[in-house]
Order: sequence, then C-alpha cells, then structure tokens
Amino acid sequence: MNNYIKLQNNLTELNLINIKTNLDKYLNLINTGEKSVIDALYELSELEIKAKEKRAMNACVKVANFPFLKGIEDFDFDFQPGINKQEILDLKSLRFVENNENILFVGTPGVGKTHLAVSIGIECAKHRYSTYFIHFQDLMSQLKKALKENRLETR
Repeated sequence: MNNYIKLQNNLTELNLINIKTNLDKYLNLINTGEKSVIDALYELSELEIKAKEKRAMNACVKVANFPFLKGIEDFDFDFQPGINKQEILDLKSLRFVENNENILFVGTPGVGKTHLAVSIGIECAKHRYSTYFIHFQDLMSQLKKALKENRLETR
C-alpha cells in the first residue's frame, strides 16, 4: 500500500473529509507550482475548519427544536407595520444575549411572533449559543407536570 492510499485512509479515520475531497486538487496545484506546500496545507486546513463550524452550527439548529427554519430576512415587515424593523434587526445582532437580557413577543395570533422568535433563535444557534424553542403553552404544561412530580427534566 503506497503512502497516498495510507494518507487517504488516515484522513478518513480522522474524519477530515474536506481535506480528503480536495487533496488531489491541491496536490496538482503544488505540482504545477501554483501553490506552495505551506499555502496548500493552510487552505486545506481552512476548508476543514469552515466545514466543521458549519456542521456544528447545523447541529445546534437541529437540536433547538424549531418548528420551521426562517430568518429575519424572510419576515414581511410591510404586512406588520406596527413592528419596529430596526428593533428587530438589532435583536439579530444578539446584543441582548451579551447583555443578559430577555425578550418576549406578545400579540394576537398571526402577527409573526413565532417567525421572529425562530429567526432570532436560529441566529443564536448559528453563533453556538445553546438554544431551545418551545411554545409557551407547552412550557407551562411541562412546568406544572414537573411541580406535581417534584422533578424537572433537563434539555
């Protein structure tokens, strides 16, 4: 078994899939003199880091239990002119998280509370904050059950 095949096997064993996928391309760039070995290794490592960050972000979003995936950019502010667009966009900055502040959306059904909560929750998950979506009614039901059974489930 030659070293190239051993390297491919090692990359698989180490779960460095992006490096393995792009290895031939970068070896060709090295062989043609278009990239130095150091530049190629650096770029391959950057590809792997970005892919791992994306997988971690996607895992955070998946665990968060969102009922759908929509961003703030999908929200129709024209349909709800009473909502202050700048305030909502400021929430996307997650400054409220850094300041240890809570937010609460209150209003009649159909005005976009869930959409906004989900979109801000997705932003939190993308930044690797622990996030969990739950409807208020479900939360209250779980808390009442926990009080009755004298135990609280963790998530």
